[in-house]
Amino acid sequence: MPTQNAAKRIINFRKYIYIILFFLVLIMIKIGITGIKGLFIRPSFLSTVTITIQLFAIMDPIGALPFYLYFLNKLEGKDRNALWSTVVVSMTVLLFFFALVGNEMLKLFGVSIYSFMIGGGVLLMIIAIDTMGEGSRSLTLDPKEAAIVPLASPLLVGPGTAATLIILSNTIPLSELIISLIIIAVFAAAILKYSESILKIIGKNGVTAFSRLFSIIVAGFAAQLIYEGLVGWGIIKLLCVFL
Repeated sequence: MPTQNAAKRIINFRKYIYIILFFLVLIMIKIGITGIKGLFIRPSFLSTVTITIQLFAIMDPIGALPFYLYFLNKLEGKDRNALWSTVVVSMTVLLFFFALVGNEMLKLFGVSIYSFMIGGGVLLMIIAIDTMGEGSRSLTLDPKEAAIVPLASPLLVGPGTAATLIILSNTIPLSELIISLIIIAVFAAAILKYSESILKIIGKNGVTAFSRLFSIIVAGFAAQLIYEGLVGWGIIKLLCVFL
């Protein structure tokens, strides 16, 4: 038995080493493309807090609690811890992936940042409206298979989050974005870890209220993205000329 536990610890240790190496590779790729300057720009406290709140609202981990608990309650013992750790690791990897190399994906497909702002803004607006009028969802998956899809993605790191990260990676210092992602990953992991206690405290109605509050924040951010995209396209100036 001790030998099996030691083997599991070694496997887990290697897994975390691989994840750290993955993040380092992504950061090196980002630095190689955009330069090292953005990594050492002193982050603005106010800007970092604003970005963190925006991303937290778009991810909405509190709104994801009922779905996470649905799968969690079907598991026991080590399987519950495995579900949590897999969701957290997958979520963190996806966050950093879109933040660090998402913009390069845009260039690969020939999409401008302003076009992506408009597309991302429209997508975020749809997500916000959908969350406000959310109905029942299909929850027929095997709990052991649900950690990555749909829990980590698209429930936590969905298209809206990916779009926002790609836009932010092109408009703010890399240091601010990395700090915000670390804060968000820690908070989201803690919310999922203590999901049962949180649900008991705020209740299902509280979860719904938080989810809808975040939907309003997301809708406002979506409107801002669409506006900035239209400004980048020059459509706003054109409308001003005609009006």
